[in-house]
Amino acid sequence: MNTKKLIVEKLLYCEYQPLTNLQDETFAFEALMRSNQRIDPLTIIQDARNRGILYELDTLCMNNAIREFPISYVDKYFLFVNVFPSTIIHPKFMKFIQNLISRYPHIKERVVFEINEDKKEDSLLNLPLFFERLVYIKSVGIRIALDDIPIRRTTFERMEKFVPHFVKLDHTYSKDLAHSKEKQQLISLMLDYTDENVELVLEGIETEVDLLIAKELGVPYFQGYYISKPFRIMEERFVHTLTVTS
Repeated sequence: MNTKKLIVEKLLYCEYQPLTNLQDETFAFEALMRSNQRIDPLTIIQDARNRGILYELDTLCMNNAIREFPISYVDKYFLFVNVFPSTIIHPKFMKFIQNLISRYPHIKERVVFEINEDKKEDSLLNLPLFFERLVYIKSVGIRIALDDIPIRRTTFERMEKFVPHFVKLDHTYSKDLAHSKEKQQLISLMLDYTDENVELVLEGIETEVDLLIAKELGVPYFQGYYISKPFRIMEERFVHTLTVTS
């Protein structure tokens, strides 16, 4: 497999997974990378990292996520777009964001950068430059989410420092939630640290009973295969002949 070929030959696209609220209404979609050959996205990411082109892959996927999102959806739903910490601190990233906002001005206050929880890049979140870039991202009208977070002290410290708009709990907390008092207590603890300014999303919902328990606990937003599998949206899109340069 050659990720560079996937990039050059434009063989990557996005599927979108809905996020719902307590009323079972869709309030957002998360864009997820897919390839024409249906290669595991984690395999593509690892190959890109090995080849030293993770930034190129990440920014291409970010551009695809916004370009392929229907115009008619922009005012109705938030769009969650994944981004690696290493991309955020990359020397070319500021210019990329400026070009992105210029080309797609409608995304202000509608796009959420979902910061990937990647063990290989965890230390990058402690860099002053990373914090400075987050401040800039929010200043231009892009929202922030912390993805796949565990419930531990460092998470609460980062929430206090970064002040994200959303935090997304790792899917392990939703698995068999209905049968685990410990997980229910941990989620309740997490809810005590969130409010209308920092809202909680529980990922990995795969059964009706786990969804019902999560609702009873007061979790405001949900995502998972029980709600909907990712799918490609085939409606009108932002039509541009050029891709935002990274």
